Amino acid sequence: MKQILKRLTISALALAATTALASPSYLVTHNKTDVESNAYVAGKPSPHPTAANSDGKVSWYVVRMACYGHTDKNICKAVVKMATDTANPVDLGTVSLNIDTGEISPTRLSGNGYTLTVNGPGEATLTKN
Repeated sequence: MKQILKRLTISALALAATTALASPSYLVTHNKTDVESNAYVAGKPSPHPTAANSDGKVSWYVVRMACYGHTDKNICKAVVKMATDTANPVDLGTVSLNIDTGEISPTRLSGNGYTLTVNGPGEATLTKN
């Protein structure tokens, strides 16, 4: 009986640890600005820009595919650009994305009049300064 209880406890802990470290289902961007935003991995723009004053949601599978071949120790770097629907987009800055956990760093980034604030794994908000 003790052996069964021990195995159940170990199984429950393993499941809890796996769930806690799992990647998010989506990359969510809350764009609270009046311009479109987009992320660029290895110089290529995402085919899913986030429109002005809207929430963008991209499947984590798509994020992994965009980062494929461009990771170092599960970290994918992306340049966040604002006003990508204009002739003069501006760089907000570069973020690092852990493709296994969804952790985005830095947790706050400002550049060219815009700020990115990380809300949690795979989720960020863009605002105008």
